[in-house]
Amino acid sequence: MGAPKGGAGHAMHDWGEEPPAPSLVLVGTSFRTAGIATRERVARRLARPGQPDILSGGGRIMESAIIETCNRLELYLVCSSAEEAARSAMEQLGRGTPSGSFYVKSGADAVRHLFRVASGLDSPVLGEEQILEQVREAGRTARTAGSAKSVLSSLFDAAYSSGRRIRASYEVSPENRSVSSFALKHALEEVGGRPASALLIGSGETAKLAALKLKGSTVYLLSARRGVESRFPKAVRIPRRRLREAAEKCDLIISATRRRRYVLTARDLPRAKKVVVLDLGFPRNVDPSVGDLKLVRLYDLDAVAEWALSRTPIRNAAAEASVEEETKRFAAWLTASRLTPTLASIYRWAESIREEEAVAALRKLPNLSAHDRGVVEALSRRLTGKLISPHAAFVKQLGSGEGQQERLLLLESIFRDGGKAAQKPKVGA
Repeated sequence: MGAPKGGAGHAMHDWGEEPPAPSLVLVGTSFRTAGIATRERVARRLARPGQPDILSGGGRIMESAIIETCNRLELYLVCSSAEEAARSAMEQLGRGTPSGSFYVKSGADAVRHLFRVASGLDSPVLGEEQILEQVREAGRTARTAGSAKSVLSSLFDAAYSSGRRIRASYEVSPENRSVSSFALKHALEEVGGRPASALLIGSGETAKLAALKLKGSTVYLLSARRGVESRFPKAVRIPRRRLREAAEKCDLIISATRRRRYVLTARDLPRAKKVVVLDLGFPRNVDPSVGDLKLVRLYDLDAVAEWALSRTPIRNAAAEASVEEETKRFAAWLTASRLTPTLASIYRWAESIREEEAVAALRKLPNLSAHDRGVVEALSRRLTGKLISPHAAFVKQLGSGEGQQERLLLLESIFRDGGKAAQKPKVGA
């Protein structure tokens, strides 16, 4: 009698001799090393249809995750060769970029950097809150796509958890909790106080913050989203064709959309009126040539970063010490488990079962749309991750009791022996 279908009947991978420990490497560019034009170019290359070339480049990529925000783009890789992977990444993403635009960190340095990012210690605005959720979402996206497994899945979970703990150890003023809030505060200083009239292009979080900052101002709104005007006591919704007409009445223009092309150009602005233009979009919403107009002061995300860095308080020593402690804990786990080859084998075993069963299920559902097939695939990946997660958590425990190596051996024994036992036919079958 053959082995029954389903997870219990699948043979474990023949683990054999453990392969060399893979490497953890980070290749990134941020507001600290590259201007916004360079970051936009890198973002476009990462957004190309299909899997980025870097993931099939040198260094044999085993896992990958990408953090992409308005101020940074970082690629985290688990690979056979950190040096080859980093070189391949910079060749693919950095063509035509100025020297020094990228930074490379490996091992504990990469872990430390991600923990500092999640803790708000590496943002232009110290303690920025939005980045923590962005780190969490990057981990979720990679896990759902199947590119973050034992190492990166654990790393991003740890970064989010440590980020929350470390943030609780230091206070941040309400106006410094996000780049947008900080930018709006200083844009109003440039205007000289609350303007009589302002133009807001876009919606979302920036619109919420603007509603608090612009109480009493007449706000002209150019937004595809309905209901935004309810946040402003004096709101006037305008169509695109009335953009220049509204701009002529305003001392402050704020743009924050996700459009891939410019929504504001020089021809949309008055030539005989002083106006402050705040561009919080990434990619940029405002044509840079707007800054050449004599009476216009244009500030993009790079200008906001310069404002912030010139006014950033002394780095929080206690928070930095906490980052160091968290880094040592996670790096110790990585070292003790040799980047968890046992967990990686279990993940591969579980993934082979998931893939086989998903293919079998989808074969029986030939009329599903591409979207629905994607939902089934994502569901199967989430289930696999949740079933394996408790075992990974067991291995990652720190403190007294069995050491990590002992827990790894125990886990390997359970899955190896359990897999073999599951293949034995039942008595009387």
